[in-house]
Formats: sequence, C-alpha cells, structure tokens
Amino acid sequence: MFILLLSCARKKEVKKEPVYSKSYYVMHRGENLEVILKKNISDSRLVYSILDCLKQGGFSFRRCIPGDTITLVKKDGKFSKLVYIKSLRDVYYVSRNSDKLSVSMKYPYVDTVPCFIKGEIKSTLYDAILADGETPNLVFRYADAFAWEIDFVTETQKGDSFYLYFNKTFCDSQFLDYDALIFLRYKGKIGDYYGIYYKDPKGREDYYNLKGQSLRKSLLKAPLRYSYISSYFTERRFHPILKIWRPHHGLDYVAPRGAPVSSIGDGVVTYMGWKGGYGKLVEIRHKNNFKTRYGHLSRFARGLRKGKRVKMGQLIGYVGSTGLSTGPHLHFELHKNGRPINPLRVKIPRAPSVNKKYRKDFERYRDSLLTVIKKLSEDEPPVSANKQ
Repeated sequence: MFILLLSCARKKEVKKEPVYSKSYYVMHRGENLEVILKKNISDSRLVYSILDCLKQGGFSFRRCIPGDTITLVKKDGKFSKLVYIKSLRDVYYVSRNSDKLSVSMKYPYVDTVPCFIKGEIKSTLYDAILADGETPNLVFRYADAFAWEIDFVTETQKGDSFYLYFNKTFCDSQFLDYDALIFLRYKGKIGDYYGIYYKDPKGREDYYNLKGQSLRKSLLKAPLRYSYISSYFTERRFHPILKIWRPHHGLDYVAPRGAPVSSIGDGVVTYMGWKGGYGKLVEIRHKNNFKTRYGHLSRFARGLRKGKRVKMGQLIGYVGSTGLSTGPHLHFELHKNGRPINPLRVKIPRAPSVNKKYRKDFERYRDSLLTVIKKLSEDEPPVSANKQ
C-alpha cells in the first residue's frame, strides 16, 4: 500500500519596503521650529523631545532666523529624521531609531585662502570688482572701509585703480564668506589712499592708514552707496518746479526709487514726517552740533520714530519723490551750529589712532604687509609711510 503525502509550501511573506517621504520648509518671519514641527507631527511629546534633543546638542533657538531651511523625513508616515540647515557650516541632524532620538552636527572642512586682486575703474568700482569674479558683498566691504575717506558716488573716475588683499573662507570647497580685508588701496585723481586692518594685543580692531590713523570718522561722507549728484550746494539755483532762483543748501543724490538711505552718523531722530517741499523727511541730531536732513523719501524705515537713537550706517528710509520733486532722488543737508554747510567741503574729526603703546607693533606689521603687497602687485609701495 502506498501512501501519497502531499505538502503545501507556505507562501513566502513579501517584506514590505518602508515608504519614505520628505518635506521641505523655509523659516519665515514670525515662525519658529516648534510651530513647524507641530504642523507636521501630531504627537506633542515627540515634538518637545526633538526640541530638547537639539538643545542638548548645543542648538541655539535664538539664532533661528528667516531663511533657515528644515527637512523632515518620515518613514511609513512616522517621524524619522530632521535636518536643520543654518549655513553650509552649521547643519544639525535629529534621527529616530526605534523610540530613541539622537542629535548630531555636520563637521565640514573649512579652509581659508588668501587672495589678492587689483584692477582699474572703467565704469564703476562695483563693475570692476565683479569683473574679477567677486561678489557685491566684497564691493560693499571695500566701500564701507573707505566710506569716511572717499565718496564713491562723486570722487571716482575712469582710470583709477584699486588693490585688495583679503581672505576667502570655503566650506567643503564651496565659497562661504570673506574674512577681514587685510589690505586696501585706492589710487586716483582724488589721491592715494591706504587701509590696513590691524588688531592690537588688547583686541581693539580697525582700519588704519599708513600713519596709524583710523579711517573712520564721526560722520560718513554720503548717505547712499551708489548714485550720482544732480544738484550741488549753492546759494543760487534755478528751482525746476517753482521756476525761481533760490539757495540750494544741500546735495541731491539721484537714485532708483526704493534705494536704501542710511544715517551718516550716530545720533537721535529729532523729526520724522511730512515737511512742506521736503516731502517725507528725517532729521537727525549728531554730536559736535551737527544735524542732517534726508528729504523726498518714499517711506521711512520700520521702527523709526522721533526720539529714537540711530547708529552710523543704519537704515532710516528709502529714496522717493515726495514733496517738490521732479523725480526719485534724495535731498541731503548737513548743518553745523544751526547753519547749513557744504557736505563735500566739511572736515570731520577722526576716530582714535593706533594706541601709542602698540605703535611699533603696528609699524612692523605695516612694513611686512607692504613688502608682501609689493611682491604680489609688482608695484612700488610708497617711499615713506608719512606721505599719506
């Protein structure tokens, strides 16, 4: 007798592959990480566990700013990973393994590279530096360092030359930012100007000329970075709207509507509002009996008000055409002891020079730096530092 045994093989269980999903967010004004997490994770305890994990990892919630990016990864609909990117240098990860959370940081390779450029002005300083492959940020840093010495709106000319020795920081081979500009020079019909970044043993840092005098002064030379002057300070100008001859106690800077206008010095806002032919006007009182006026503005800076203290270079408004104006421009006035004066001719006192205790140290540093620049530029440094 034969017995036939039949067996039925079990079907192999097909392992289900996990389903991953990614969501991307950009931090906006008024938002914070907690708000974004609660919108995407229903378990509030998990949300606070993630936040606590980040805190233990050294994450500073105060440094969360608009523009930061967040990536949320979910596995089968449940939280799996968070990636918070503040910059190429600062990236935080929170990962979930079973019910445990762990935090980690990216440690990128950061490298600093010294760079030297020199060029000639063909149209503007802005175009010349960008033609060397650099960014607008470098232009602004250079212009800001010389802002008390040179008005790049009125005093630069075709054929002028510029020199720059600086460090560039790269993160994982990607450009990150510029470090301090080590050496600056601008040479033209207006003169030959030098800027040397020096930090003394006490930690005080500034840009100085070859004599060790600070490039900074108590007031900037101009309230706008890039524009041109259409009307100068005069006792007799034909008004284009009123059709009469009368004094013009200020400078008219032509610039696009909406261009930012900055205070030329530290001070207190004494007037903000509409003032006849000035249109929308800001008036600021400075030290040493100086006062400035900024007229024809399209709007005021957010948070500005009468009585508010402002810093040198702080945004106070935007170029417009309010009041008696034929087009977008800034009417700028400078007063001393209650009387209007020509901003292009006034002499402003300098900030403190290099401390006498560190003068020899500065001079050694200056001379060694000039030797390096000479080799890089194949151009003779000045015979004497006292020439400037």
